[in-house]
Amino acid sequence: MIEEKPILAIETSGEQCSVCVLWNNEKYVETTSRIKFSHSKMIFSIVENTLSIAEVSLNDVHSIAVSIGPGSFTGLRIGLAAAKGMALGASLSIIPVPTFEAIALEALSCTKNGEKFFIANKVNKEEIYFAGFINMGNIYKFAYELGIVSRIEFEHNFRDELIFGNAGNQQLSFPSARSIALWSLLFGKKYEQTNFDLLEPLYIKDFLVKGANVK
Repeated sequence: MIEEKPILAIETSGEQCSVCVLWNNEKYVETTSRIKFSHSKMIFSIVENTLSIAEVSLNDVHSIAVSIGPGSFTGLRIGLAAAKGMALGASLSIIPVPTFEAIALEALSCTKNGEKFFIANKVNKEEIYFAGFINMGNIYKFAYELGIVSRIEFEHNFRDELIFGNAGNQQLSFPSARSIALWSLLFGKKYEQTNFDLLEPLYIKDFLVKGANVK
């Protein structure tokens, strides 16, 4: 029996830079750098190290899954640029993975069947990326569509809820590369892309350069 090719997953939406080579839920290799603001310096060495430990080459990979956002503007760009470069060089497809849905998939193990939970990550001092989910056993469904809420609205309406993310009350803030890979394994087939020209991070909020005049 020929073993299925693994997925190479990249997660750079938050402070950590994480890479995973995953065949299935039980068989995977994951490497994470917790050095802040080092994504651009570390990403390719982490990929190379993870592939080496997994004893595979880039040409042995089925596709590259990458966290697409929302998250850090710079981090998302670095991750996607790295994925595009490697995919082009090795003639691989890319699977863009919604960051909050990967977090929700990971949060299923921390919540009960039927339980509602939220994910909230800071945009800036006044705004928060926000979405709500319901644990459906081994899958989730949306209870509150992904968007941006003001901090005032968030604190007034959701303070006592079960909330993951760096604006929440639970430890899980960003997905692991393993969760990115698992999401792509479960749902990524219909999102797989080989034309990368229009593949951009999911920012939700427009990126504005500080000090720029916007008309």
